[in-house]
Amino acid sequence: MPISLSKLLKIDSSELIDRDAFDPIVDLDTRLFIDPHLLKHTKVPELIGSYEKLQKRFRDIAKLLVASDNIGDLFWNKADILMDWPEVQGLCIGYSHKGTSGSGIGPELRMRLLKTAKIIINKGKNDPELFELVGLLEEDFGSDRISDMTANVIKGDLEKFTLRVLHDLDTDISKYLRIEPNTGLPINPYNGIPIILIPRTLLRDLPVALDWSDRDEIAKHNKELRSKVNDLIGKSWRDATRSLSKQELKKYIIEFPELMDNLIDIYTSKDAQHYDFVEDRAGEFIWYPVSQRYTKNNPLSIRLPEHPSIDDVERMVLSICDKFKSLVENNGLCELFYNSDGSLKHETAAQLLFYGISESYCEQNRIMIARESNSGRGPVDFKFGTNMENSVLVEVKKSTNTSGLQKGIEKQLPEYMKSEKSKRAIYIVIDVGYTKSAIERLNAINKKVNGTAIKIVHVDGNPKPSASKL
Repeated sequence: MPISLSKLLKIDSSELIDRDAFDPIVDLDTRLFIDPHLLKHTKVPELIGSYEKLQKRFRDIAKLLVASDNIGDLFWNKADILMDWPEVQGLCIGYSHKGTSGSGIGPELRMRLLKTAKIIINKGKNDPELFELVGLLEEDFGSDRISDMTANVIKGDLEKFTLRVLHDLDTDISKYLRIEPNTGLPINPYNGIPIILIPRTLLRDLPVALDWSDRDEIAKHNKELRSKVNDLIGKSWRDATRSLSKQELKKYIIEFPELMDNLIDIYTSKDAQHYDFVEDRAGEFIWYPVSQRYTKNNPLSIRLPEHPSIDDVERMVLSICDKFKSLVENNGLCELFYNSDGSLKHETAAQLLFYGISESYCEQNRIMIARESNSGRGPVDFKFGTNMENSVLVEVKKSTNTSGLQKGIEKQLPEYMKSEKSKRAIYIVIDVGYTKSAIERLNAINKKVNGTAIKIVHVDGNPKPSASKL
């Protein structure tokens, strides 16, 4: 089941939040990332000098690449060693395929990064910030890689931050968690890895290096360069990153190396704004405390017999789905599908809410369920059951996912049932507004599914008017 560190320690989450510490879900990675741009501006005592450490690592790599004459020579190999960024275990953030264990930067990706950096540096551009911007230029290099890169260098500083925060708590950590003797850090009971806390003010859902606005004008102070590149890559870096592949963008930066100066100038002048945990636009945080509160205030009695059949398991899962539907439609849970400006959050926000609600009800009723290996991250959203033959799959889709609605029910879910050896499945469709094509697809889906091993649960996720406006 999903469980936060604060819950393990039997303290209120505010105890960590007040100390600027992210309260991690210890058995499921949260898709937030350490942003080096935020590190540059941090006021956390243990991390005041951390950004300079990162810059020094980048400067050392650049010096080695300048000295290198050939791939594989002494200087190149030393640069390769410094570019080895394995995933830092214990942070409970990022993209994991299973639980809280992800992957770092492998040799093939390192080779591409070094080649690109070498070309740009040979053009006379060796600002250390260029390494923070490689996510714009290389395939397979995104938020998680930038975060891994940063965490590797500052791991020791994060450990010091963790020890200080935990020491300040008015609780005996060793009563609830084993302590790693060498570091003094608490050990995650789900994977045996020491837990490392991260300041909330270092976290974003998308690093600044990958997040551009229309105001980030290309070659703003260089009219000649702007006239050369506008027709090729647009007027802003946002246009460029949206319309061009990373390979194309890299080609233009190599062809017009002055673009790197422009890119770095804009990047370094950007505001350092950490993730807004109240707004939670990515839907990555609020689902946990909300699902805990909702299930506590709206109990559901469910049970399985000692030797349950597939019908027993399906009835239990349908009870959870119906309760989820009721909480969304009648108890205001639908508000979590939307941002404060009325825009929709990503589909994963709804999936994580269902995950939190269903797991919490099972915990309250002491029901052990088989948890899908990807913890609600795909390929199938959720799997309930006592064994393969008695398992029931659940897939959650928003109505606005027009192409995904039909594909999910006609192709994906039957394939998942086959691969998971599941005999039953439930398809939750959350109505957040329909297009005409979506309605047509859904009607076709209803006809196709009627009488099969797949059941559809429709959930009205549209915001409800307040009682004063009725």
